[in-house]
Parts: sequence; structure tokens; C-alpha cells
Amino acid sequence: MHEPLRAVNGAGFAAPAGLTALPVVFAPVAGRLHVLLVRREEEPHAGMWSLPGGFMSGDERPEETAQRKLTEKTGVGAVYMEQLQTYGDPKRDPRGWIPSVAYLGLIDAAVLREQESAARWFPVDALAPLAFDHDAVISDGVDRLRGKLWWSNIAVGLLPEKFTMPQARRVFEAISGVAYEPSNFRRGMEQSGLVHDTGSIVKNRPGRPAALYEFVDRRPAWSTRRSRVPATVRLRQPR
Repeated sequence: MHEPLRAVNGAGFAAPAGLTALPVVFAPVAGRLHVLLVRREEEPHAGMWSLPGGFMSGDERPEETAQRKLTEKTGVGAVYMEQLQTYGDPKRDPRGWIPSVAYLGLIDAAVLREQESAARWFPVDALAPLAFDHDAVISDGVDRLRGKLWWSNIAVGLLPEKFTMPQARRVFEAISGVAYEPSNFRRGMEQSGLVHDTGSIVKNRPGRPAALYEFVDRRPAWSTRRSRVPATVRLRQPR
């Protein structure tokens, strides 16, 4: 059993004894949204799966810690992440009052070299019990990610520079967990202002030639607005 960590200020006022950062990194895998987890090697919660976070050093900003821990624990290099939320429940960590600043990312699952890493992708709709409050953190991350899907170009790194609407629809369905009626999806994408028709088409394939689209801006820009969910057909069921 670990002795709880304690810290006080100069007046004897109890204060947090440490600060951690949590990278909450998602990817679509086989048509479903997954989250990147590692198995804890130390107490507390040794043997359980968790987000790949850790303690800040004295010369780091929280976002730098999140990037460092992501690389140290998974082998994934620097990725674009934005702050999700701060978690400060005094009882969230048995070692003491240790708040965490969580950072949200969305990447191509192929970035993780599973044969060289102890980290693994897990479907967000079928998670086993996790260490600390990481299940709640992931739930918040899923909600935030899906809430931005139709307002922001968060999917820009998951599609080729020029893509067809069926390609985009598969990615959006994996992230959102819903299915879209194809023609309504195309109309919604065109009206979103996120993409535009390049004027080019894909030839040498069965069926009608498919129009090629591209994002108006390929620089990551995660809007603060919430998403609408147009053209939903049905909830996708876990496979």
C-alpha cells in the first residue's frame, strides 16, 4: 500500500502533491473508434490498462508532458493534440491529490507499430475496467471528438489529400458511431464549408466516376462549436 503523497504551502495549507498529463488519443480501426491504452506496470492499479500519461517535470508545460509520455509509453511521435479538460477530484488517485490535464488527439492507427510497442488500440464501446478515472476521461474525449466532427477538420489526417465521398463517409462513420445516408452525407459535407470539390474525378474503377474532394484547409483546426449530426440512418452496433 502506497503512503499517500502530501504537499503544503508556506502557510501549511494542503495543496496538490503532483500534476500529471494524459494523452487521450483516438483512431478509427476496422470501422470503429478506438483509444490508445497501455498496461500499468506499477502500483497503484498494476496490471490494469490506462491512458499513457504521467507526472510533469519541473520544466515542462502540461502539453509537453502529454507528448513526452505518449512517445515514451507507446512509441508514437509528436501528434497534434488539444486540451480536453482538467480532472481534479481529490479521490481520483490513491496516492494523494493529483490532478491531471488531459489532451485530445486523433491519428491514423498505422502510426502505432504494435510489434514494437506495449500499447494497444481498444474499441471505445467495449472497454474493460480501467485504472483511475480513465474510463470517464475517455468518455469525455469521445463526446468532445464527436461533437466537433462536423464543425472542424479533425479528420484531415485520416484521409488522403484528395478523397472521394465514400472514403470520407467511412471515416466519419467510424468516428461518430453512426451510419449516414450517402447522398445526404455528401450534401452535408459540401454545405459544411470544410471541403470542396476539386473538379477532378477518379477513373478506371467500376461504376460511375467519383468526384474528388479536399479539405479547404489542411492545418488542424478544432472548432469550439458543437457538431450537428446530419443524415443519420441508424446507430452502428458493436461488432
